Amino acid sequence: MIATLATVLLLVGCVQGNQKCTGWPRRYNGKLCGSTTRYHDSHKGACGCGHGDTPFHWNQDHYVAAANQMYFDSGRRTWCGSKCGHCVKLTTTGGYVDGQGGNTREGQSKVFMVTNLCPAVDPNMAWCAQSAAPWDGGTNTFGYAYHFDLENGGGQVGRLGWNNPEVTVEEVSCDGHEGLTPNNGYYHSCECH
Repeated sequence: MIATLATVLLLVGCVQGNQKCTGWPRRYNGKLCGSTTRYHDSHKGACGCGHGDTPFHWNQDHYVAAANQMYFDSGRRTWCGSKCGHCVKLTTTGGYVDGQGGNTREGQSKVFMVTNLCPAVDPNMAWCAQSAAPWDGGTNTFGYAYHFDLENGGGQVGRLGWNNPEVTVEEVSCDGHEGLTPNNGYYHSCECH
């Protein structure tokens, strides 16, 4: 057990080069941090949002995300997780994981709705798997309590200039944001609402 903990701490220490979040789990300005990647999925996702056969439905071309298993449903490995339809404000720290992302200006905030799961299976293990909940010190391989795989089917994340940035994470209301953030009305079209 001690050897395993030492290995995890060593691994987290090795990837800290361009990360601004610190601690265990990582925090920045007192807020929990998360890692991000990008993906494209033309299916409904774990929350059953949108139509897989309709190109660029809102679940593909709006600000939506697949959350890691621990955030999505507290690690229970279910579909229709308890966080389906919840929104998170992701704010860039200016940091990133060496070799996995690049410079992104600090302080950019966007609100994303969770409509999918980033499962703890290959090839997502390093990003989306963690052994315990964040409040118990659980993190992914890179030391983050949360991970969000950001849907980029309409190039929306690419247009932000985000290259897998490190972010702070705040849960917020889905209503009252700019046009690409789905609101609660959008979520009522999902199977898990």
